[in-house]
Amino acid sequence: MVVITIRTLDVFRQSHRVCPRFSIHAAAKMLCFMHNLCYRRHLAEQMRTAFDVYLEIHRRINSRLDKFLGRDTENWHMLNSCPACQYKLANEPTLDFSILCACDGNNSAKLVDPAVCSGEERLDPRSGLSSIWLTESYVDQFKDEVRSARARQARQPARQQPSDPDDPWIDEPDSNDSAEPPTICVDRWRNAVPESRKKMFAIFKKSGIFVTVCWHGFLLTICDMVRSGKLMKYPIASVKKLMDVFGSNILYGYDIKCAFEKIIQRSSLADDAKRLNLQGVVPAFHGHAHNRLCQVEHHSKYKVGAGKEDFETCERVFSESNALAAQICNTTDFHCHQALDEHFSFADLDKFAALSDFIYNNYVQALTIISTTNVFLTNFHASNAAIKPNFEDDLKDEYQVLQHLARKKEESTVEVDYVRALNEYDEAHGLDLRLNYSMKESGDIHHRHANATNKRDQKLEIVTHYEHQMALDLRWGPDHPERMKAQSCITNRLFHKAVDDVERLVVMRYKLRTQISKALKSHANAIRNTLTRYNKYGALLSPPRPPLQWDQIVEYSFLAEFDLLRETDGEIQSKSWANPSYRHVSMQYFEHQRANEEIRRLNVELGRLLTKMRDDAIDYPHAIAQLQSSDPPLAAELQRRWTQLRSINARHIWRIQQIMQLPGYSGPRNPGSRDREDGDGDGDGDDVELGQQLEDVQAYIEGLDHHRADLESTE
Repeated sequence: MVVITIRTLDVFRQSHRVCPRFSIHAAAKMLCFMHNLCYRRHLAEQMRTAFDVYLEIHRRINSRLDKFLGRDTENWHMLNSCPACQYKLANEPTLDFSILCACDGNNSAKLVDPAVCSGEERLDPRSGLSSIWLTESYVDQFKDEVRSARARQARQPARQQPSDPDDPWIDEPDSNDSAEPPTICVDRWRNAVPESRKKMFAIFKKSGIFVTVCWHGFLLTICDMVRSGKLMKYPIASVKKLMDVFGSNILYGYDIKCAFEKIIQRSSLADDAKRLNLQGVVPAFHGHAHNRLCQVEHHSKYKVGAGKEDFETCERVFSESNALAAQICNTTDFHCHQALDEHFSFADLDKFAALSDFIYNNYVQALTIISTTNVFLTNFHASNAAIKPNFEDDLKDEYQVLQHLARKKEESTVEVDYVRALNEYDEAHGLDLRLNYSMKESGDIHHRHANATNKRDQKLEIVTHYEHQMALDLRWGPDHPERMKAQSCITNRLFHKAVDDVERLVVMRYKLRTQISKALKSHANAIRNTLTRYNKYGALLSPPRPPLQWDQIVEYSFLAEFDLLRETDGEIQSKSWANPSYRHVSMQYFEHQRANEEIRRLNVELGRLLTKMRDDAIDYPHAIAQLQSSDPPLAAELQRRWTQLRSINARHIWRIQQIMQLPGYSGPRNPGSRDREDGDGDGDGDDVELGQQLEDVQAYIEGLDHHRADLESTE
């Protein structure tokens, strides 16, 4: 009675891929309108059933093609998801890191627990998981890693994490996993997370997804976060998979990498991580909320080999996948996984089509940075010929100084406590106890007097206790040397407290940017008031600290600058790297270094893309010709895919020609040959000596010129 054509399902699939908010219900309503029918909900359910069958057909076709092409081996898709990262060539320049990737969790892809819904759950035995998913059983292998890591620590009791139901980093109920003990960096990102994204309600069976992606945005791994926030078992499982598949020299970005690295070093992965040179960085934006010591050690701008990558790729990936949230929150496990698989498989195709644009834009950016920083550094050296800066050594010196300051524990001596008690007693003693109030105020005269007297007596009792403890014969007066020394310590503490308050309010200001302007204005006033307190205590230091203005605070690019304000001994202020203008020059130097690394990586990746297109021009026609005799329908499907790929490659060739014409281009101009140790395992491609097919490839490229001309005219 109802017929849904393959063409209709194909149109819906592509429409939904491009616009994930276009649901199956919207498609059914559209069809009803086109056929002059009144929409009924069961029509959408029928269309969903047909769509499931349609996608299953595609999965089986993919399985048959993968088997024929030799792509059905374990981890093949993970090893060949991004040609720029993974299509390694023989005799190519060596990079510091074999692959750059980022990992993070996202709480939008939630799945409501059927137990809280009305009716009975309809069991669905289908899986919906592709080979790139990490199963729950795989992830749960690492659920006790944090607890075990703490147990391995040298007799130092783990700090107890407070129970906070709004905090996604804490231990979840009924879970053997736990997150890293709180650090200042983790706490800052707790405060910065919007409240609506921090709550993990019990109604969700799946509370989100955790992914790793390469720096181009191709999906490497994905797993469900089950009834929990971003527990450490998810990044540990993801990193373990990366090491198993990609081997050595992996550089990953994670927003709390500083805490995560400590867990890795004390986990069962420690030996493998050290042997395989697994390294990580804090992403560029997330790094703004990390303290200065953490930035010097972990921030991506200081990491040799990181290039100009910001490692915030996950945020961009999630901005696209969030559109699925409304459609998958009330589905079955199968439909949730199927929808996510469909989304990410198309996202990878989309990113491959834009890969040459990615390389072009990054190349232009890197060349621009090199040019501007070259001019800046040349002018600096010319105008400061007497200065011979070594920015790398300065960075190491800054790290050592900050590390030393971090180890210095604030001493609380009895002398300091005694002087503080004396100050409070003097303040209480100076309270107005005169009884010269008007008759109208006589009702509370005795009440005020009694309170003031009690406060004074309490403070006197504390002072007397300290004097007895210290065996003092005479009370220290305002000019007593020991009192003045202790008073200096108290002033330093008050100054540090003022710095902490300013920093805390600036951190909170990140949240208030998303709220109404009235709240932001109110919070700005609180920062101004705290600045007044900071300048008050800063003026009491010896030597006095320069006042801090509102304009300086709002222009602070890194919260870590507050770490330089805390130091009161003059040690940091005497360092050249603490000078603001010198720090600006240092930043230009590191920008220059990272941009040069970017160029080297892009040159390698462009050569890989060129070679991949050349090899495809040989392998696809060869495979199609073989299939023509044994399986014509499958050959037709492979021919369709090759036609689509040729169209994308035509765009790549046009963009690569633009890259090669850039002033300053230093990369390859011809394809290379695939390093077969990192090969994709194509059973039939190995029979072809790719290096001897340049004439065929040249003919192919010339043929694409006509296609590219059509493309340009269409644009």
